[in-house]
Amino acid sequence: MLKVLKTDVSHPFAAALMPRAAVRPALRQGSAFLAGFLGGWAVLYGALMPFGLGLTLGFAEDCFAAGAAGALLGLLLHGFGALSLDSLCLLCAVGAAVAARWLWPGRFRPAALAGCGALGLGAVCFAFGPTGGGVDLLLTCGADALLAAALGFALRRFPPETPGVGMLLVAAGAAAALGSVSLGLLCLGVAVCAAVELALCCRGQPTAALAYCAVTGAALCAADPSLGPAAAGLSCASAAGALLAPGRRIEAFAAYAGGCVAGVLCVQPPGNAFSLLLSAGAGLAAAALLPKDWLAPVPAPEAAAPEERPRFSAAATRLEAVAESLSSLAETVNEVYDALPHRCESFRWVIDNTHDSLCFNCGRRECCWKQEYAATLDGMNALRPILEQNGHLETSDLPGALSRCIHPAALCAAANKSFALYRSRKEARVHAEAMRTALTEQYSAVADALGVLSEQLGRPGNPEPYKSGRVADFFSSLGTPPLECAVSLDDLGRTRAAVTLPRTRFAAAELSALAQEVGRLCRRTFEPPQVLSCKGMTTLLFSEKPALRAVFGFAASAARGTISGDAVQQFCSPAAAQMILCDGMGTGRPAAVDGNLAAELTARLLKAGFTAELAARLVNVALALKSDEESGATLDLISVDLYTGTARLFKAGAAPGFLVHGGRARPVGDASLPIGILGGVNGQSRVVHLAAGDYAVLVSDGILVDGTGWVLKQLELSAAAADPPEQLAKTLVETARTRAEATGRPDDITAAVLRLESCGR
Repeated sequence: MLKVLKTDVSHPFAAALMPRAAVRPALRQGSAFLAGFLGGWAVLYGALMPFGLGLTLGFAEDCFAAGAAGALLGLLLHGFGALSLDSLCLLCAVGAAVAARWLWPGRFRPAALAGCGALGLGAVCFAFGPTGGGVDLLLTCGADALLAAALGFALRRFPPETPGVGMLLVAAGAAAALGSVSLGLLCLGVAVCAAVELALCCRGQPTAALAYCAVTGAALCAADPSLGPAAAGLSCASAAGALLAPGRRIEAFAAYAGGCVAGVLCVQPPGNAFSLLLSAGAGLAAAALLPKDWLAPVPAPEAAAPEERPRFSAAATRLEAVAESLSSLAETVNEVYDALPHRCESFRWVIDNTHDSLCFNCGRRECCWKQEYAATLDGMNALRPILEQNGHLETSDLPGALSRCIHPAALCAAANKSFALYRSRKEARVHAEAMRTALTEQYSAVADALGVLSEQLGRPGNPEPYKSGRVADFFSSLGTPPLECAVSLDDLGRTRAAVTLPRTRFAAAELSALAQEVGRLCRRTFEPPQVLSCKGMTTLLFSEKPALRAVFGFAASAARGTISGDAVQQFCSPAAAQMILCDGMGTGRPAAVDGNLAAELTARLLKAGFTAELAARLVNVALALKSDEESGATLDLISVDLYTGTARLFKAGAAPGFLVHGGRARPVGDASLPIGILGGVNGQSRVVHLAAGDYAVLVSDGILVDGTGWVLKQLELSAAAADPPEQLAKTLVETARTRAEATGRPDDITAAVLRLESCGR
């Protein structure tokens, strides 16, 4: 069944992802609570405790409350019931920061001022209060405030959810908290740091391992200066594992263990190093128990291909410059027109002009235009429908309000002259507006077309110098050395060859022989080349033989006489089959002029490389400027890629077309306005896929006199019988003519048929 290309936005695994989406917020808040607890527990240099407040200031909106709760719990448990004055100040500061974040969500400065201000205010109260904290408390709380504000600001800039500075800061708080916890000879901080560093080395992330080692080592030393030798040993171990065996599990374990022993023994005497080595060994054992998938090397990201700058030739660059100039010209004309003041002449101008030309020198001017102003103005306004209907005014047409005029004939003449001038100015303004719109639309359409051609010239494909040399040598052996020879692969992997020679004529048999020989040299099967001649040069364009070929057929019947307003163009370009059907408005010779003009211009533009949309815009301008009379024609176009079967349909005011795919027929296309009516084109585009044996049928509205039902049935019958396109078109036209005669509604009837066949047939 024929399928229109479209994007399906539904995710096939949405149901499976929903539980994970529900659990994710709980995991984030639990992680924030744990990080806050460790941050509230951590103490630097025996006095500073900035991590709890800093994490409260820096965590995201959905988890700062959980982090604050963990920090408060860590502060309370750290003193085991005997809270210091510094801890009490920090408890107040964390509460103030949470309140500020609830009142001003998403803003860092109010929360930082509230938290640090509460910390400083509490320190002042306790320092000079009866408890007598003294200057030491002020300095300690001031340092906590500064460090917490800096930590919160860094976490806002670098969220801890992603690898980077934020994650390292949270790891530093956890290392400082665990570094002060000992279970006999085992130091939890050293063990956890060793396990994480070794895991990073096994995963082949040496940079992350070294960065983590540096930050957590500094945090361990700040938490307990006696852990300095352990930090040095872990640094040596991380350097050995990251540099000597990154991404190799067994070798990384060995290198890490050796580096750790060497580092600790170099700093500590052997007798004092036992507890540190025991802690590091516990970390290695914990890492060894992790699942293998957690220690598997992370695949290195594929190196992004360097962005290739467009290889614009000189011609492409000049075309692009011309396109930009034309587009800028159209925009400038429209901008200038919009900026200029516009005269808004209404019927009041006719009244004023009549007054100035006749009544201004009349002896009754004071009476008519001052004493009886309202009645005079009503009488003049009553002239408008008479003038618009008849185009002129007679004395018998004067309303009663103007019966007192002493110069009725002169009044009628002045009003007629003023109205004629008013109408001519109005028509001139409308005509100028239409010309300006057509001019700017033409500039814009040509600019877009040149831009497309420039882009095509700027992407010549991947060159194949070896094949280019072989083809050039072949033409040189024929006695016609090429001026330029290029063999390239396009984006779809198809080989193309372009050979430019001095002006030369070729017979059809010679072109076929050239295609065979060039195909042999390029190891491809080529179609006879397209020949382009210009200014003393001939260019041969060789393209691979497509997988499909198009067979055309059409039939037509005029409504009256022998002249039909419908026009058909059917042809094949090197890569696509094109079929155009244009239906001129009305019937007879005028409709035939519009239909044939639209079809011929569209065909020429498509052969030159223009897209359907750009061709429609240019044809729209041509029809609008063709004559003073209203001109219009429908545009029905289908372009089929003979390599892939991809068909692009474009319709502007055309009747629905029909596609037969797999023996089933279906209509395509909706109602829209013809071209040549409006300043722009209201067209519709659609992309479908066709295969060998499928039909594409374009019809004029005369065939649909009895609807689309019978057409669909006839198409399916003809497709089942494999009728040739010419026979199918005649059947449709003859049947439609019989039905139209029965209904008494004759119209031009045309059917254009395209059938795809395999090139092997």
